[in-house]
Amino acid sequence: MEPDRLPKGLIVDLITPLKDSGNIDGEGLRSLLAKVLPQADGILLAGPQMGEGRGLDMGSKAELLKGVCDSLDGRLPLFFWVSQDSVEGTKETIALLEGVLESSRYGGIVFWLDSPLFYHSNRGLYGHYQELAANTAHPLVLYNDAGLVEVLDRRVKRGNIRTTILKELSRVEEIKALIFRGPLARVNNYQKALNWRPDFKIYDGDEARFLEHPSLSGILSMGANIAPKTWGTITRASLGMLHEREREGDYVHEVWEKGQLLRDLIEIYQHNPVWPIKKALSDAAIIGSPACTSLVQPDEEAGNQLTEFISRHAVE
Repeated sequence: MEPDRLPKGLIVDLITPLKDSGNIDGEGLRSLLAKVLPQADGILLAGPQMGEGRGLDMGSKAELLKGVCDSLDGRLPLFFWVSQDSVEGTKETIALLEGVLESSRYGGIVFWLDSPLFYHSNRGLYGHYQELAANTAHPLVLYNDAGLVEVLDRRVKRGNIRTTILKELSRVEEIKALIFRGPLARVNNYQKALNWRPDFKIYDGDEARFLEHPSLSGILSMGANIAPKTWGTITRASLGMLHEREREGDYVHEVWEKGQLLRDLIEIYQHNPVWPIKKALSDAAIIGSPACTSLVQPDEEAGNQLTEFISRHAVE
């Protein structure tokens, strides 16, 4: 794979296993990676939702990246969410993580995932990314989620990257892709604006929508933490990537059943996904504890319901 070649398919929005003390659970991380890697085409670390990136300090982020680098040995592309509440903070995060990659001698592909409107307005984004790209050796991927911007204490005029601004940003060659959460109409407008760059990928960040209207590039999935095999099959089927052996027998009906299973799973965890998914992984002895950062509220009912559903339907 080329140094900046983007994956197509299933990107796992990996949870960050934590000990009750708040430190990274290294053993749980290795166990979780062993579960998801056979099905994953890419891994997102410290994501703003499942990875609890907003609640992790710099030391924890560095430890997380090092642990994954040691376990992966360059096998899969990595995405790492680097956004902070300021331009300087974001630059400092990238510099810190680049130091981790250098000391780990990691030879795999790494993309910095950035949510620009988390710390910057639409105005001046082109110049900002020209500077950012000039000061990192790794390609960039944008993350657009108006819901993420809504959690900010400060008032923000726009929660989405403007279509005209995105078209301008696509002139920065180091920006390779976009992960999008939001209305279907907006992503369609984004796609039209990016038609001039056929190499530019748009990944879907909304699992429920992907099941109904799959994107051409793939899905960023939170549910793949607990059901990687099922999500892997559905993603490959949606993108026309099923292996020949997977098309044997009544595979159309089997894919339909797996899709319905995932819809039922999403219904359980969608309102508060992090804690219930961690609880289910802890109950399955994949990770040691459902511990989360202070930004996550426990949901015992959803956690128990998720564990029971997984056990009853033999979800994998």
